[in-house]
Amino acid sequence: AVVSTQSTGGALAGICSGYLFKKVSKYAAATAVVGYLAVQGASQAGYIKINWKKVNDQIEDLKEDLTDEISEIITDEDTLLLENEGRLKATARRAYEAFKQNAATSGSFTAGFTLGILFA
Repeated sequence: AVVSTQSTGGALAGICSGYLFKKVSKYAAATAVVGYLAVQGASQAGYIKINWKKVNDQIEDLKEDLTDEISEIITDEDTLLLENEGRLKATARRAYEAFKQNAATSGSFTAGFTLGILFA
């Protein structure tokens, strides 16, 4: 009885979460597109002046910072793997234990979430 209650609760929560996720995602995407178009229209009409030099300079700075970080990771690949190996194993073990204890709820929530997204 306990497993069926957990499964039902997980499935209902998953369906509701999936449905809301899809609906909110649609509205968020629509809002972003409308906002982008409004800014572009205002810029073209002369209401907003975008300092493209400043934008491009900031993008170049971000690219340089990212390139530096990537080169550090590649240079210290062995050290990086050794440092993160213990954390990765510990995280995997905790995730497995949590899933094992809540298998009925987790599985039914995942299935419900998928159904909620599909039928929204």
